[in-house]
Amino acid sequence: MNISVFAQAQDSENAFEEAFEDMFQYEEPVWIPQDTPPDLPVPLDGGLVALLAAGGAVAYKKYQSKRSNRPS
Repeated sequence: MNISVFAQAQDSENAFEEAFEDMFQYEEPVWIPQDTPPDLPVPLDGGLVALLAAGGAVAYKKYQSKRSNRPS
């Protein structure tokens, strides 16, 4: 009787391993976008940099004009 219990224990362990075999191995599907619009000829961030530089120049001019009007 002891031998049959040991054989059942091995079978249940194998069944457990077989049930969970490859369960946690997930392969992400390959996604290739199609029909995407072409890239713009001018990068969008170039205009933003120009606006920031122009705003900085205007602010510096205003700062200099206020500073020159201050009494010493």
